[in-house]
Amino acid sequence: MVKKVGVPRALLYYKFDVLWKTFFEKLGACVILSPETNPHIKNLAISKAPDEDCYSSKLYFGHTLVLKDKVDYLFIPRFQSDHKTNISCQKFMGLADVLRSMFKDLPPIIRPYFSMAKAHHRMRHLLWKAFKVGCIFTKNPIRIVYAELTALKKHRDFFLKLHLTEDQLHRWESKEVSFIHTGGRIPYIKEHDLKNCDGRLKIALTGHSYVLNDPMQSLNIADKIIQHGVDFITSEQLPRTVVEAEMAKLDYDMYFQYEREILGTIMYFLDSKTVDGIIQIMIFSCGPDSVAGEMANNIAHLKQDVPLLQLTFDELTGETGLNTRLEAFFDMIKRRKEKNSI
Repeated sequence: MVKKVGVPRALLYYKFDVLWKTFFEKLGACVILSPETNPHIKNLAISKAPDEDCYSSKLYFGHTLVLKDKVDYLFIPRFQSDHKTNISCQKFMGLADVLRSMFKDLPPIIRPYFSMAKAHHRMRHLLWKAFKVGCIFTKNPIRIVYAELTALKKHRDFFLKLHLTEDQLHRWESKEVSFIHTGGRIPYIKEHDLKNCDGRLKIALTGHSYVLNDPMQSLNIADKIIQHGVDFITSEQLPRTVVEAEMAKLDYDMYFQYEREILGTIMYFLDSKTVDGIIQIMIFSCGPDSVAGEMANNIAHLKQDVPLLQLTFDELTGETGLNTRLEAFFDMIKRRKEKNSI
């Protein structure tokens, strides 16, 4: 009988979805994903999750609870970092334990622990942990190793496509190409018809991957930007070399791994001035977001050539208010451009 593994479609899923799905499928397991965030999941999350949790963490509770009666196992890894010094949000470490303590009727939770920064784990430790997980589904060691290697390769290939090269970035900045966002995770590049795009606004959209790629949590902000005729690039896409070069300019280390991606993108475009504006999405009561948001705000006050719009989302944020703020932001950018051209 094929064993069913439930993977909540939230938080780290948007960083490691290809890795996890490929691994379990190659082991012969059936991967069951929770649906995309919908009103039922949102209402379930708000009613069951701790009030102190951030909005994104609350939604994880909802995604888990809609899966629990449909699967044999839940996969909720205790992940801290895949970087030697920087870490992700500490809540990722405790999710499995909190859920298990709050809901006694959950199926068995597969919860491997991995941390390069704190526990000094390396690739061999990851492979060993994955091997132990694989033994739940098959006793064939060759099949487990094949699943590990195939999953790692697909994971790396995915991010090679997602992260731009510096040449692609500069071509976008000079309006030689645009990115077509069609609801899939990886946007594809399309050559511009330069006759039609000279006056098109360009912005940078920054935020956590689990916000940008969740239509309900982000209030479909990507679609709204497209409807305004604005070309955009996300913090997920920015070349890693560019992000790290910006982080090296700080007098201190940005400790949170995923905030480096966000802050590095904002700093780069504030310096390069190759976009007309920057939008930063923050989640209410997220500690790392608060740190990155305050830093970005301080830097933007010193470099005012590129406007920065900071939006804080939670379960009470409405689309009407977002529509108004986006419309006002784009109108302000257009007026600035017209004034500067005069």
